[in-house]
Amino acid sequence: MEKTIPEKFFKIAEKFYGRNAFLYKNKKSQIYSPITYKELAEMVKIFISSLRKLQIKKGDKVVIFSENRPEWVIADLAAMSIGAIVVPLHTTLSLDILSYIINHCEAKILIVSNNDLLNKIMAISEKITFLKKIIILEDLDIDSKDFKNKEILQWNKLFKLAETAEKKPFFLPRLNTNETCSIIYTSGTTGLPKGVELTHQNFLSNFEAAVEAISVRPDDIFLSFLPLSHVFERLAGYYVALFSGAVIAYAESIKKLPDNLKEIRPTILISVPRVFEKIYETIWGKINNSLVKKTFFFWALKQKDNGFKYKIANFLVFRKIREQLGGRLRLIISGGAPMDKQIAKFFYKFKILILEGYGLTETSPVISVNREFDFKFGTVGKPIYNIEIKISPEKEILVRGLSVMKGYFKNNGLTHESKDTEGWFRTGDMGFFDKSGFLTIIGRKKEIIITSTGKNIWPEVIEQELNKDFFISQSVIIGQKRKFISALIVPNWNVVENFFQKQNLFFDFSENLVNNSEIINLFEKIIKEINKKFADYEKIKKFKLLKNEFSQRENELTPTLKLRRHIIEEHYKKEIKEIYCN
Repeated sequence: MEKTIPEKFFKIAEKFYGRNAFLYKNKKSQIYSPITYKELAEMVKIFISSLRKLQIKKGDKVVIFSENRPEWVIADLAAMSIGAIVVPLHTTLSLDILSYIINHCEAKILIVSNNDLLNKIMAISEKITFLKKIIILEDLDIDSKDFKNKEILQWNKLFKLAETAEKKPFFLPRLNTNETCSIIYTSGTTGLPKGVELTHQNFLSNFEAAVEAISVRPDDIFLSFLPLSHVFERLAGYYVALFSGAVIAYAESIKKLPDNLKEIRPTILISVPRVFEKIYETIWGKINNSLVKKTFFFWALKQKDNGFKYKIANFLVFRKIREQLGGRLRLIISGGAPMDKQIAKFFYKFKILILEGYGLTETSPVISVNREFDFKFGTVGKPIYNIEIKISPEKEILVRGLSVMKGYFKNNGLTHESKDTEGWFRTGDMGFFDKSGFLTIIGRKKEIIITSTGKNIWPEVIEQELNKDFFISQSVIIGQKRKFISALIVPNWNVVENFFQKQNLFFDFSENLVNNSEIINLFEKIIKEINKKFADYEKIKKFKLLKNEFSQRENELTPTLKLRRHIIEEHYKKEIKEIYCN
């Protein structure tokens, strides 16, 4: 096995030199343009030369603050090639967290893509003390005075200078496989982000185990839309794809994902459950609008595989749904949050296989995953071959292996606390193995709700049941140190509107719908039915409806769309107070 990520890349680039590595949307022509492995390798070499001229050396921190695009990968590979340490930033981070991370890692250079993100850097320019240089990917007219003695450089100009400079023999410096190549700050659901130090060995060992579990071929096409700043997309949607000789196409944005799916027609998609929850809701929303469609759809779902009637159902119904996702998907890898097994089963009926996996930033990230021919919906699969897993007496998942992090940057105390005396990393997740060896996640240890009566409640289990209902878009269970549990619920307003129209009731978004008595009565009935599935102490006694969805913009969701409970509770403390005061 190659010792470093750049070694692995250049070996693969030589093997697949004439094949396409990337497809990206050209903003002028609005069509996807290719970059071959040979062209990509040359671009990486040119940017290595640029970084050396900027006196970036081994151990320096290079921050990448950009959406997914080829330049992200070029910068990542080039920085690692000279022994620099890559620090990716989520584009949705607040200004305070941005300045905290850039200062904490002592970044010397920052690569930023567009005007919106550059404005964020401009707003914190006085606070970021170590930063000396800013490289801008897009051609923007910038006044360097706005950046307080920081040198502003244009990506294209750097490239042209390096291309025209005297060519020197290319070589990769000798790097240790156990050296830190990236610091990824956990988006975390609580507190300040922690800098996770990952080595070349961490990533490469995880890559080797991931492709042993999930078969990836050179003729596969990935559509990349999850942020590369998150370890899940970086490993599964970038290193796994690129080091397998596959093609990576970059989606324009999450909003453009439906269009890009049809344009690219990917064979593999790295996703989070929320994407398929939305598709599921959209499908049912269309079906429920027509009694004829609904009747025929239910008939189609009942047909057994490969029978004559199934072929009719496949041609008239299932094929059309697959075409909405490009028509060629053979695998979807889902992670970052729990997947509702009913939704996974629903898509499997259409021959769309969603394989759920599990991992953490600290484990580079994959710990376990379902396989193409060995899967069980509702679980996160079986462990990858080079990771050991054991369940503690308290049901916490402990892991050990080559992909477990080097440690937390500048925090030896926390690094020491994260492992037990035998070197087992404490994941903070609770779970169990079934008789067949499949791992099931119960929930986060830190997120367990303990009521004032001493009852332990897993909020995710109840939230999953709530979110299954078509009328509910999002939910958060409240109840820590309270007498009973309650819920903050974001309705699916489109479904609610359709329901009201069918009942010939007036529906007007300009009024305060969250207090509308008809709507409240509707949700009372929904929650009454859901409560039947739980013990008395787990039943939702009261709830509040919210008009707006939880969002990354408001810092209420992580980049993989997990709930930041403490932020949500802070934003809606008035509503929570009303629940428990009345």
